[in-house]
Amino acid sequence: MQKWLGRPLEEALQSLEAGDEKPCVHITAAPARPGQARVDGTLRIIACRGNEWIAARFMDQAPKEKEEA
Repeated sequence: MQKWLGRPLEEALQSLEAGDEKPCVHITAAPARPGQARVDGTLRIIACRGNEWIAARFMDQAPKEKEEA
């Protein structure tokens, strides 16, 4: 299952063979702010354990500049 590590989640799911069992995907990330889930970035596979994949969000581009009020 090493071939999945680091790949975007959607790309990895699409490349599964027709007969392959769909993995159970767990998404993990540090919160952006207390009580809020992070929504920016690309979901990438960081671990595979049997039929379970763990994915986390990674910023593939430079962060957005903060707007001054």
